[in-house]
Amino acid sequence: MIIGIGCGKVPKKISLKIFENNIGGYSLALKNCYMNFIEEEKKVLPVFASPEVLVVGAGPAGIGAAIAAARSGAKVMLIERYGFLGGNLTIAMVNPMFTFHDINGKQVIRGIAGELVDRLVALKASHGHVSDLTFDNASMTPFDPEGMKYLLFQMVTEAKVELLLHTWAVNVQRDHNNVLSVIIENKSGRQAICPKVVIDCSADADIIALSGARFVKGREEDGAMQPVSLFYRIGGINMAGLRHWMKNNRDLLKDAPTDEEIDSSEAIAFLGLKALVKKGMELGEFPKEAAPRILFYQLPIEGQVAVNATRLQGIDGTNAADLTYAEIETRSQAWHITNFLKKYVGGFENAYIVDTGVQVGVRETRHIVGDYTLTEQDVLTSKSFPDGIACGTFAIDIHPLVGEQQVFTGSGKAVYEIPYRCLLPEGLDNVLVAGRSISATHTAFGSARVMATCMGIGQGAGVAAAQMIQNNLKSREVDVAVVRAQLVKDGQYLTDMNNAGEKVDEKLVLNRGDGSGETASHYNPFKDIHHG
Repeated sequence: MIIGIGCGKVPKKISLKIFENNIGGYSLALKNCYMNFIEEEKKVLPVFASPEVLVVGAGPAGIGAAIAAARSGAKVMLIERYGFLGGNLTIAMVNPMFTFHDINGKQVIRGIAGELVDRLVALKASHGHVSDLTFDNASMTPFDPEGMKYLLFQMVTEAKVELLLHTWAVNVQRDHNNVLSVIIENKSGRQAICPKVVIDCSADADIIALSGARFVKGREEDGAMQPVSLFYRIGGINMAGLRHWMKNNRDLLKDAPTDEEIDSSEAIAFLGLKALVKKGMELGEFPKEAAPRILFYQLPIEGQVAVNATRLQGIDGTNAADLTYAEIETRSQAWHITNFLKKYVGGFENAYIVDTGVQVGVRETRHIVGDYTLTEQDVLTSKSFPDGIACGTFAIDIHPLVGEQQVFTGSGKAVYEIPYRCLLPEGLDNVLVAGRSISATHTAFGSARVMATCMGIGQGAGVAAAQMIQNNLKSREVDVAVVRAQLVKDGQYLTDMNNAGEKVDEKLVLNRGDGSGETASHYNPFKDIHHG
C-alpha cells in the first residue's frame, strides 16, 4: 500500500528499507521533500472473528440493525470507533430526537426506537415525546446523553450482540459481488473480520467506499454538502427566568408563542433572535460563520439545554483536515455564543458550558447508489412502497450550503416509507446500508437523515440480514413481505400494514398551521406541494 507523507512534490515510491541503516532517515526525507510516498511491507492478518452479521458503526442505525438482527436469531458483531455507543445521539450530542409523530399525534416511528424512548422515560433520562414550542415539528424527544449511553449498552448486551469498541474499519477484501472480509485497526493492531453479511452503518458509507462500489457526495449537481454543527450543553440556567424573558420578548421568537404555550411546555424549544444575532455579528459579539439564529432545547436535567447554533459551511466530513478545522472553529463558536446568551437572554446570567460533543456533528457526506433512490416527491407526497421497511415524517430540513436561508418544510405533515431497495448498494450482494448514507437525493436526504428515522431503517436492515443468514440468500433474494410482517410483529409501524396497538397522543396534535420562518432564517420552497 502506498501512503503519502505530505511533501507535495513529484511522487516517488521508496521502500522503508532505504531507512533501515540511516539514523533519522525519516526526518531527512521530510527535509528533502522529494520522496513523498513510502511503501509498507505486505502483512498477513489474523482473523479476529467470523460473525454471521457484522454491523459497522454504532450510531442510531447501527443500534437498530444490531439489535434487530440478533433478536431475529443471527450471531451479530457490532464494531464502533469510540468507547461508547450512540453515534450522533451521544458522540455528537445531537438533541432532541426528531420526529416520532405525525401532526395528528399518531406515532409512526416505533419498534426499537420507540422501545428506546420508553426505557429512557423509565430511567428518568427523558421527558418522553413532547410538543415542540417552535411549532414546526409534530413532536420532539429530549434525552439525557449519559442515560442514553447507559441504556444503549444494556439493550445491545441483552440482545447478545458481540461488541468491539475503539475499532475502525479501514479496508475490505472483495470477491466479485461479495465482501469477504472487513479489515479493522485498533490498539490490538490490524486484523480481519470475516462475516457472511455486512451492514454498513458508518454514516459515511465507509464500507461502500472501501469496496469500490459507487456513491455520490452531497448535492447531485456540485457535490456541496450540508454544513456541520457542534452540539453542546449549557447548564446553570434559571428556567423560570428564561420563560419570563420569552414572554417579554415573544416577538423575537419564531411564531411569537403565547404565555399559555410557554407555561405549558414540558420542555422549552427556543428558536429565533435573527435580528439580535445580526446585531451581535455587527458588533463582533457573535461568530459570523455560525447559524444566524439561536436554537436550543430544554433537557431532562435541571437547568440544562442542548444548543444547536454553531455552524460551519464548506466542510467535507470525510476529510481529516476539514474536520480538524471544524473542531477548532465550532468550539470557538460555542464559547462566543454562550457569552452572547449570557448577555442578552434572561435566565442565562449564571450559565456555563457543561460539555461539547466528542466530535463535530456531520450532517451529510456520501449517499450510496442503490437499486432505488428516494426522492423529495416521495417524501412530500407520503409515498408508500411494496418493500417499505421504515417510516419517516421529519421535515425536509436543509441547512444552507451557502448563505443563511435554511429549508424547513415542517414535520409530521407527510408520512412516507423508505424502501428496502434504498439499502442495496449497486454491485454488492452481501452488503446492506442503513442510516444517513442510504440511496436518496440530496433533498430527500434532508428528511431521512434524522436519528429516529435512521434507527427504524437500521431495524429493517437487521431483520433482512437475519433472513439472509437463515435462508442463505443474497440481499436481492430477500422476501421483503416476510421482513415487513416481522417488523410489524416487532412493533415497527408501516403505512399499508395492519399495525397493532396504534398510538395516538392527543397532546401532540399540531393545532397551528404553517408558521413564519422569518425570525429563524427558515423558508419552505415546497408549500404548494400536496402532502400525502
